[in-house]
Amino acid sequence: MPARILVTGIPGHYTRLVNGAHGLSVSYAERQKQPETKEEFLQELRNISNTGNYLIGEGALRALSPHAKHVPFWHLYNCAKNGVGLDEFNANFDICVFTCANLLRKGLSADAEADVLEKLKMPIVMLGIGQQNRKDLENNLPEGTKRLLAILKDREHFFLTRGFETEGFLKDQGFKFVRPTGCPSVYFMPDNMRKSLKKLPEVDVSKARTIFSGYLGGNQDTVLDAKALPGGDSVPQYVVQDEFLHFDMSVEPNAEGRVYDTASGTMVGNLAYPGADRLGKPFQVRTFFDTNQWRAWASSMDFNLGRRFHGSIIAMQAGVPSLMVAVDDRMREMLGYTGLPAVDINEIDGAENRSEFVAAHLSKLNASELVDRYSDRERAFRSTLREIGIGQ
Repeated sequence: MPARILVTGIPGHYTRLVNGAHGLSVSYAERQKQPETKEEFLQELRNISNTGNYLIGEGALRALSPHAKHVPFWHLYNCAKNGVGLDEFNANFDICVFTCANLLRKGLSADAEADVLEKLKMPIVMLGIGQQNRKDLENNLPEGTKRLLAILKDREHFFLTRGFETEGFLKDQGFKFVRPTGCPSVYFMPDNMRKSLKKLPEVDVSKARTIFSGYLGGNQDTVLDAKALPGGDSVPQYVVQDEFLHFDMSVEPNAEGRVYDTASGTMVGNLAYPGADRLGKPFQVRTFFDTNQWRAWASSMDFNLGRRFHGSIIAMQAGVPSLMVAVDDRMREMLGYTGLPAVDINEIDGAENRSEFVAAHLSKLNASELVDRYSDRERAFRSTLREIGIGQ
């Protein structure tokens, strides 16, 4: 009999439609949301905090056995805290897959996660767990995260990490089943991922219609990218993930009282962010709350130059050739494990001519080697899930 799998943690975009939960049952609304006013748009963004996170839950659920059941984490947390308890879940599931990201970091105390996972009396699979900065964790691991790790030491557990650095940290903490597998989003739509890798050396960056992602409002790196890669007569495209929440980027309603067009994902309000005046052709800015819409739009583009990991992964899922810029340790860890095409931030930012630098880098890539390494990583990921008893 196959394992009865409970999935929770970081969700996919489908959870936007959840309108209630009771016991084991989760109900979904029949109408799609249309968050077009400023207040509705920002609230929709706050609900996920970073739209790139939707790829994590989506990738995980697709990789697991088809009978796996997703339950929103907030529902489990409410049950754990309001006296109802989690007995019903313990009786109806054999194993829990907890989808996560950079959970091991200085500024996040995993108190809620500890409260829930302590009461789930079953093996836990921490899928996609990563660390922010190993140096920060040596003596400054938050108390809630320390408690979570202590809870997971008390029973059978599985840690599938984003890369080798997190694997080393967890093994140093005494955990036994620790495997680097990468983020589950990397293995969603693998045929298109391979297609994007094969096309990379053929990209003409001087003419390509390019998708950009980064940290508008936090720095001007992406502005400089767009200035260097003008893409002929095309308008540079920028996709938002969390900039309106965490950086100096703002939007105000247009004359119709709207900031967002749900049909196209385009920001139609009045945008402001540092560096906008430096662009000869202003960005057309988009936000996507539905990953299918995001991929469908991305598939019409020629190239992706991304300083965001998931913003680049979704372009690859659409078959678009992508080059990532490794901007921090967590991104370097994921890229170092998967071997996906990337350049370091110091290399591209220090290049005398960014366009020539990118073109030269792409021309030197061996597409066959990239595809082979990706395929090896995909096989290892799926083999590990089957070994645990949760894969297809």
